[in-house]
Amino acid sequence: MVTSAPRIREIIDATGIRLRVTLDAGAHGPSLRLGRPDLEAEVRLDVHGADLLCGYLIAARLAGRQQLPDETSYGPLAATFSLAHDPVVRIEVRRHLLDDAMLTIPATMWDRLYAELCIVGAHARALCGCTATSQAA
Repeated sequence: MVTSAPRIREIIDATGIRLRVTLDAGAHGPSLRLGRPDLEAEVRLDVHGADLLCGYLIAARLAGRQQLPDETSYGPLAATFSLAHDPVVRIEVRRHLLDDAMLTIPATMWDRLYAELCIVGAHARALCGCTATSQAA
């Protein structure tokens, strides 16, 4: 019934950039780790943060060269998502808005990351017992 954790997948774009996506089952519920080994950058998100990032990926694609307001998830694994255009189009994920340390996700990874977040989100909700049908009831 429930997927075992950790679940680890690696996304590699055409330029060779790697993004590791790890689903962990913790004492306080599932969390998602996103890491770029080339930057030694990593961020942890809860299910809410992962869902926000999933939506932000699509919003960023639809925005094109236009600006997009930041999105923030709150709680113990808070994160802020920002769209940046220079020098390359990317999403920046920060633990805190004033934090210099960030994970950058180039546009070349957005489609595959979106698909992976949809799958991971289903597994994470199953791990915490939060299914769409139980939330609708």
